[in-house]
Amino acid sequence: MISIIYFILATAMFFLQDTYFKVGGVDFSLKNPCAFAILFLALLNFTATVRLNRVVLLARHTAVQVLPYLIPFLFSSVIWVASGADAVTIANGIGMIIPQLLSVCVAVATLYLFGEKGIWYCLGSMCAANFLLVLVVIAEGGLGPFLMEFRTLLLSFAVESGPLMTKLEINDLTFAFGPFILYLLLNRKEVSHSFLWMLVVALLFVLGLKRIAIPAILLGFLVAFILRLLPEKASRQTALCLAVGMMLVSFLYIAGIRLGLFEYLETALQIDTKGRLGMFTNLEPYYDINFTFMGRGIGFERYVDWQTGAVFQTPQRTIMQIHNDFLRMYLNMGFVGYWIWLWCFLIVRLRYWFRQGGKNAGCLFLSICIYCFVLYATDKTIYYPYTMIACALVPMSYHMDSLADKALEQHCAQWEDAS
Repeated sequence: MISIIYFILATAMFFLQDTYFKVGGVDFSLKNPCAFAILFLALLNFTATVRLNRVVLLARHTAVQVLPYLIPFLFSSVIWVASGADAVTIANGIGMIIPQLLSVCVAVATLYLFGEKGIWYCLGSMCAANFLLVLVVIAEGGLGPFLMEFRTLLLSFAVESGPLMTKLEINDLTFAFGPFILYLLLNRKEVSHSFLWMLVVALLFVLGLKRIAIPAILLGFLVAFILRLLPEKASRQTALCLAVGMMLVSFLYIAGIRLGLFEYLETALQIDTKGRLGMFTNLEPYYDINFTFMGRGIGFERYVDWQTGAVFQTPQRTIMQIHNDFLRMYLNMGFVGYWIWLWCFLIVRLRYWFRQGGKNAGCLFLSICIYCFVLYATDKTIYYPYTMIACALVPMSYHMDSLADKALEQHCAQWEDAS
């Protein structure tokens, strides 16, 4: 019964992303009540079962997974106090942190309910929701036009997309399949019916094809595959060195943008940056590449339409977002905050997963980080709730049942020694 209730709630959550209702003139997505219902379902199950082994392990996992979301809040709080920010600004910033925490909580609730099998309940719900979206689009436009547009989408590699395919181009849902694909590729021998899962997920992934996600998956898989061939210690050390390199590259990318990288791409190399040059030009008055740059606080980007440069007195949800999450986080948290955020996002969590789950778990987590970093460089995925659920759930589910039993045994031994 619990599995059926969860499947219905999770499918509705993934299906209702773009369906909103108003409370006090503010738009709220219908996916959020479904997410809270999943949390309530897990809470009820907890009161009846109290699986201490899962509680102990998930408490550790949760603390590590939410760290990159709490660091921006900490630095933003300092910025808000120092700048004398008003209640609207603070509420806007907190309103961007809460969905991130909610996404991690949904992943944790799923794993508490089903253990490591929770990954398949979540992925199955995502697939069901996507299939429902496909059926809705086919019902509206007809099967023939749908297949023709799908053929055009594949042949043009998403350069050309008809109105029916555009309706399926739900970025968050498409990007959320990435971590699951990496899991299936790296653990295909351990997964029952892995070929069938991959076939279904790949089909849904290409229906909402995002070109940047292809190299992101390939790079993440290739790096993790190579590192898994190394001995445990060499794999861990190499992964940490790569993580430090990723941090440096992300910062150099921000500095390059400030120094005219995209202007060079458009003028000298004649590359169409899809409006990003104008966007980054509009950003220039709001940040500096300087140790003293304090940042503007989480949610500041909602006050400016980065496509036109128009400034608003109140935050706007529907304006053009910054298509570069590294620059977004640097703008929000400042120089020091950005480096601490990166350190927690990569180094702290990567060391945790290598220590907690061994070489394979650490490499899986690194592959997801690489996937995210490629997306962050050109898109605005860091606040996508479905992608955040996937990025949290996939590494936490890896060999969770055996790790949970081991964690409880360790705590019991500590309690006995203490007594």
